[in-house]
Amino acid sequence: MLISRRQKTLCLKEGFAVLAGLSTACFYPELTERGLMFAASIGAQAAEVFFNAPSELTDSFVRELRRIADGSGTRILSVHPFTSGLEPLLFFSGYRRRFCDGVELYKRYFHAANLLGANLLVLHGDRRISQKPRSAYFDAFGELAGEGRAMGVTVAQENVPRCASYCPDFFRDMRQYLPDARFVLDIKQAVRAGYTPGEMARAMGSGVVHLHVSDHNAKNDCLPIGTGDFDLAALLRQVKSQGFDGGVILELYRDSYGEYEELSSAYQNICAAIESALE
Repeated sequence: MLISRRQKTLCLKEGFAVLAGLSTACFYPELTERGLMFAASIGAQAAEVFFNAPSELTDSFVRELRRIADGSGTRILSVHPFTSGLEPLLFFSGYRRRFCDGVELYKRYFHAANLLGANLLVLHGDRRISQKPRSAYFDAFGELAGEGRAMGVTVAQENVPRCASYCPDFFRDMRQYLPDARFVLDIKQAVRAGYTPGEMARAMGSGVVHLHVSDHNAKNDCLPIGTGDFDLAALLRQVKSQGFDGGVILELYRDSYGEYEELSSAYQNICAAIESALE
């Protein structure tokens, strides 16, 4: 289902320069490149690449992903490491040598982002049960973010229920400690942690640079946009008022939808929500 030229440009009006897209995470455990092929096949404005294996970080593989995206004019905005689960050990253990090695590992993601034309890396961070003071977390994040910035990539903290970043006050504290910190707002993760997306957005403030969007209702916390009760356009109006300028990326789990056509419909609904937010 290809989108119209009007839909291709509607997100760039009135200074609200957002792009609608899909994450390859929606297709896992399908191969990463096949997920990107689908996003390209429907003419998606944007995509996020969720890397799933070390071999996917080779230059030859990354360049093939770029070729797929460029073939349809799809812009890759962000990358997501498959090593998210290791981030507590890599960056937040206090073991300096492992932190430095972790930085070198993540430089491979930064390099891949450069090849893809992406400027964001999504970070999960430390475990929720960590007893370390937040200042130590923020210091480690700031150092990693500085390494990313030196390579032209913004490290953006995502809200995740199992992580230290599960709650709004974490982001309020992070903004105060690191005024330049940037954030990824994930709707389903906010719901799973017991907060509304609006609450999380207010806590993140002008730091929100990327959205992982999904729908939900009283029984299901992760659904394709347009199949639940969530008002995405209202959230977009809220983040627009906070200065948001970034990607609105559909991110679902494979068991939260059936046929791929549901992703096409969800993508169309994202475009419609963006258009509504501009009215």
